[in-house]
Amino acid sequence: MQYLLTLDRKAFLWINTQWTNPYLDIFFSAITWLGNGWIIIVSVAIFFALKRPACLRQHLPWLVAAMLLGGLCIFLLKKMVPRPRPLSDFAPLIEAGKVQLHILGEHLRYRSFPSGHTQTAFAAGTYLSLLLPRWTLLFVSLAGGVGLSRIYMGVHFPLDVIAGGMVGLVLTWGVWLVRKKFQKPSSTPEA
Repeated sequence: MQYLLTLDRKAFLWINTQWTNPYLDIFFSAITWLGNGWIIIVSVAIFFALKRPACLRQHLPWLVAAMLLGGLCIFLLKKMVPRPRPLSDFAPLIEAGKVQLHILGEHLRYRSFPSGHTQTAFAAGTYLSLLLPRWTLLFVSLAGGVGLSRIYMGVHFPLDVIAGGMVGLVLTWGVWLVRKKFQKPSSTPEA
C-alpha cells in the first residue's frame, strides 16, 4: 500500500508542477466548475427544456438522485479515510523549500479522499452517456477533464480522482438500472 501511495504522490507532483502553464490554468480553472452539482443540474435542465422537454421530467430527477447518492457516499468515505489534501501532505517539504505546489483557487487542506467534484462529473457523464450514447466521448472527456483539473489545481491526488470517478460511475449505473425497472419505457433521445 505504501508503494501505491508513493506512486500517487509522484504522479500528483508530475501533473501539478510539471504541466504548469498559463493556458492550462485558464482551461482547468474553467472545466473544474463542471464538477459542481448545481452547474450540471442547471445546464442539463436548460438543455432538456430547450431541446428535449420530455427528458426533463423523465430523467432530471434520476440524474439528481445519482449525484446525491454519490455525494452521500463521498461524504461518508471522507469521514472514514483521513487522507490529507496535497497542501497539508506536502507541508513539511514546502516549508523546507524542497517542493513548490501549483495551487489554483482555494487552499484546501481537509480530507482529500475521494474527489467529490470528480464523482459529480462522472455521475453526470455516465448518466448522460447512457441516455445519449452518441455523445459518450464528449461526456467522458469532460468528466475526465474535471478529474484532471482537481490534480492540476493542487487539491486532490490521482487516487482521490480515480476513486471519485468510480463512485460516480458505479452508483449512476445502479440508479440507471433502477430507473429502467420502475419507469415506463420511452424512446431514447439520440442527439
